[in-house]
Amino acid sequence: MRKQRVTAIALALSLLAGGCARAPEVVDPGVLEEVGKIGTIVWKDRYTGLSGTETIVTDIFLVDAGGETQEASLKKAVAFLHGRGWVTSLDDSPDNVWLQSPKWKGANLAVSSLRDTPEYGRPEVKQTVERQGVKPEALVSVSAYVGW
Repeated sequence: MRKQRVTAIALALSLLAGGCARAPEVVDPGVLEEVGKIGTIVWKDRYTGLSGTETIVTDIFLVDAGGETQEASLKKAVAFLHGRGWVTSLDDSPDNVWLQSPKWKGANLAVSSLRDTPEYGRPEVKQTVERQGVKPEALVSVSAYVGW
């Protein structure tokens, strides 16, 4: 039993020393707080996936930005983020805008009109939106992740 434990510990240490057991990067909690200030968070989830050999963690939010149309909601969310110092890295309006933060190194946000997201097709998301009585036009999807 002791030999197996020592072997397991030695294996774990060798993986750590070799860089194979690198922990995935997650965005700073301040980024997630900032997303919550765009409007009311209606739904959220965390997705962990692989990009090559790197583990990517993405926090996904549906936020009530309060617009009358999908385009107005996207513009309101992006304007709020610009006011907080976020810089547009790619603008594919009226559907998607990608932003980076000079405050949090590597922090990225992808802001999308709800109709252009896979989340809206999920039954539990539709049920949550209906249960909360939120107009789908007022919602934007915000994905927060670390990237370079």
